[in-house]
Amino acid sequence: MKTNPLKHLFYLPVLLFVLSCSSAKKTTASKEEEQILPELPLSELDIPVKIAAAPILAKAEQLVPAVFTSDAWPDFLHPSCDFRYKYRFIRTNLQVTCVNNVIGIRFGGNYQVSGSKCLCTAGIPVTPWISGSCGFPPQPLRKVNMAISTILQFLPDYKMHTITTINQVQPVDRCSVSVFSSDITQVVMDSIRSSLAVFSSAVDQTIAGLSFAKFVNRLKDSSYRKIFMGKYGYFLLNPSTFRIGQLNYEKDSFAISLGVSCRPQFSSDPVNHIPVPASLHPLLQTESRNGIRLYLNMNYDYEFLTQILRDSLHNKVFELKGRTLVVKDASLRGIDNHQVELRIDFAGSNHGSIYLRGTPVLDTARQTLALPDIKYSLEGEDLALKIAKSLFRNKIRKTIQGKNYLDIAGLLNANKGMIDQQMNREWIQGVYSSGNLKEAKIIGMLVTRQNIQLQVFITGELKLLGGNL
Repeated sequence: MKTNPLKHLFYLPVLLFVLSCSSAKKTTASKEEEQILPELPLSELDIPVKIAAAPILAKAEQLVPAVFTSDAWPDFLHPSCDFRYKYRFIRTNLQVTCVNNVIGIRFGGNYQVSGSKCLCTAGIPVTPWISGSCGFPPQPLRKVNMAISTILQFLPDYKMHTITTINQVQPVDRCSVSVFSSDITQVVMDSIRSSLAVFSSAVDQTIAGLSFAKFVNRLKDSSYRKIFMGKYGYFLLNPSTFRIGQLNYEKDSFAISLGVSCRPQFSSDPVNHIPVPASLHPLLQTESRNGIRLYLNMNYDYEFLTQILRDSLHNKVFELKGRTLVVKDASLRGIDNHQVELRIDFAGSNHGSIYLRGTPVLDTARQTLALPDIKYSLEGEDLALKIAKSLFRNKIRKTIQGKNYLDIAGLLNANKGMIDQQMNREWIQGVYSSGNLKEAKIIGMLVTRQNIQLQVFITGELKLLGGNL
């Protein structure tokens, strides 16, 4: 099958700008080195995270005691010389709510209690104990409802703080021991409340000892070091602020958002020019947020771009009027007046070089890239180049010169499905992402003799769902 040579010739400079994701802005400076691109706003990444609640609730069921008893159970507790009692409380399953960092735990239960009274003299029992009980066979267990709440805070030093409060210890069935005409329900409730208070204090102390600073420190170190991204060069996140949203429980999942403010970069330079901070930026506790707003600085030297061209075009075969042209080499360089020059070397049944020169100009409103002043030249002694020259004069120049050279918006639409597919996948076992790219556009470009500097704006959404986090 024959290949249309014009189609592939169009691809050569298009490839450069696609991989760069770039655009151009003109300034009034008279010298090229005096022109700089404006500083971009901070990028904001806020990713909602949903964690399956079932494993966490199962852990909570293990942490909250299933049975509360008096201290000496099954022996009697002696609060005074003339009174002794013992109780046992068996709770039901936990009912958990969480709204904006306020965690509520409600549970019911059944209790049984036995008490005895006697007469004392000088602190010594002098009469037999008179006993009574509730909830022991053949009587049914008595019922009680309980509730506690915990206010969760994420601290700037990447630790957590909780304040746990007992909201309710309410008997549904009271226990009146008629043998000695005493209602000991409140005694039992006070004992249960005391046991809950000890448990709540232990929870708060345990949470206070937790810290995820070590994990974030590893993230900090990597986020200030450039990451090799293959044909896209080196990526640097360059964060300035980490934040966390508020925890909520909804539809069998716990939900929270993780966010970062940053100044991300793509470049062909592997060297880190930004030092890693000695300490972490304080963690900010904010409302839950959602969305990605990326402002990307991209800086590529011509050596890097030339290598991409060579990898893409080496030994690419074209057919031209019965003759075969094989691309043997390609290069890109910057020349004066913010222009670029693309050189393609051919071999095969024909040999020679083709040069394309021009000034990239961006239409930010229409998101198109044009080369209004494109020029070409052909070098070589091969007679077939005269045929190619005729094609350039009559077709390529009329097609390109003064017209849109690259439809960036159309390119994005054509590749949006592939990009969205990468955002909807399983990253590691049990951890999935979902999202979509909403907008991507070029907002700045500067072409110099040394490099091409680009600025890109991207918006979208990304969510994480983890069953095993």
